[in-house]
Amino acid sequence: MARYLVHNNLWGVMGTNSRDRKGLPWTNVVDLSDGPVCNSTGRLFFYLTSLDETAYDVEVYPTVSFTVAEAAITNNADALGCGSTDVEDPTCAKLVVIGDLLVVPKDEQDYAIDLLASRHPVIKSWPANHGFQPYELHIDTLNILDFYGGMKQVPTQEYFNANYTSC
Repeated sequence: MARYLVHNNLWGVMGTNSRDRKGLPWTNVVDLSDGPVCNSTGRLFFYLTSLDETAYDVEVYPTVSFTVAEAAITNNADALGCGSTDVEDPTCAKLVVIGDLLVVPKDEQDYAIDLLASRHPVIKSWPANHGFQPYELHIDTLNILDFYGGMKQVPTQEYFNANYTSC
């Protein structure tokens, strides 16, 4: 379920510790890609600029939380996600990933940008003078709520070993 949520969401909410607000929490909606539609890698990539709070904050406080929800999954006119189930119902799955958000090393940046552009082609036209860079969330913990009884931790290795394909 964790890989399903990551791969089928195009965006999520990232929480940082704010540099300008004395470490207080700050959240922001960010685009996400873990690979092209039929190729889930499980790696979480983002295209950010330090003109925005998320990338600016992680320069000092790299540990973030990132949340995706089943309710946000749509496929044009098809009703996916949770259907008529309320988004706060535990059976409408949510995943919270915690880890360090770091700039992708130079030797992997083209790869990361290709993965991001496969799901968000518009990034190729974003202004070069805004300093956008690919970032990767290096996963420390994954926490899922997909049924009654509270959050469960998903072992990181189990997450990466999952063979998920949406095609």
